[in-house]
Amino acid sequence: MSAWVLPDHIADVLPSEARHIEELRRELLDTARSYGYELVMPPLLEHLESLLTGTGEALDIQTFKLVDQLSGRMMGLRADTTPQVARIDAHLLNRQGVARLCYCGPVLHTRPDRPHA
Repeated sequence: MSAWVLPDHIADVLPSEARHIEELRRELLDTARSYGYELVMPPLLEHLESLLTGTGEALDIQTFKLVDQLSGRMMGLRADTTPQVARIDAHLLNRQGVARLCYCGPVLHTRPDRPHA
């Protein structure tokens, strides 16, 4: 087997598709900003107990887990960004009223949710 083979359900995004995806991402974020939404960028990797609290508990089976080599604590690669944005809103921003936040970034699932995903 070649060392250059990617795992199942993992693929490179080549230039023309990458350009198209980036153009769409920029358009969506600019539109959200025009409606008063502020961009937040939670980390891709977080301590598991923080990542899976609240609504994130349902994501346990979809979350890749690994051990932090420095602390020995379990960490997870996010399978959904929404619980992290809720954490940011509730614990870091401390704003009164409705917060208009948007986010855009990668997530990683342990298994595809449908064939050919």
